[in-house]
Amino acid sequence: MHWFKQYRRKKGQSLIEMLIAISLLTVALFSILALLSRSFFLNRIATNQTIATYLAAEGIELTKNIIDHDVYGGGISFNACCGAGGSYYLDYNDTALHSIGVGSAPPLEFDPNPKVNAYGYSFPASDNPVPTAFSRVIHITLSTPTEIDVQSIVTWSAGVFANQNVVLEDHFYYWQQ
Repeated sequence: MHWFKQYRRKKGQSLIEMLIAISLLTVALFSILALLSRSFFLNRIATNQTIATYLAAEGIELTKNIIDHDVYGGGISFNACCGAGGSYYLDYNDTALHSIGVGSAPPLEFDPNPKVNAYGYSFPASDNPVPTAFSRVIHITLSTPTEIDVQSIVTWSAGVFANQNVVLEDHFYYWQQ
């Protein structure tokens, strides 16, 4: 009879232990799912920032190529190459700066063709370019007759983060007097 009295006192204890264990497992599972969700979200943000940084660096490099070709190769002045400055857009196919005027640069497109696999503005329609959230503006300022200040600004919007941007700046000097 002694064992029966102990059994009657512990009768609901297993049920309580099971409910506590299930609630702890549920909290742990939801924590892991929240962590995974946040991880995917932050991964997308980091990917966009990396792409924008490379696109801004490409904008500086493309501008440098045009300056090298026109000023150093063609023997014209900074003023003749870039005017008094302004806002421009360009991609790797361009041989001159395209003035933006009022407004902003058009969004960049991505060509998923494995032979191209690049961002730009003018792809053939047969390549099925994909519009992106990125746009690139090149601001050129003629600081002195022998110095150009170039800013490459890439802007994009992704989800709750509207109007993100990356700004890279470089200075070019006319060293051939």
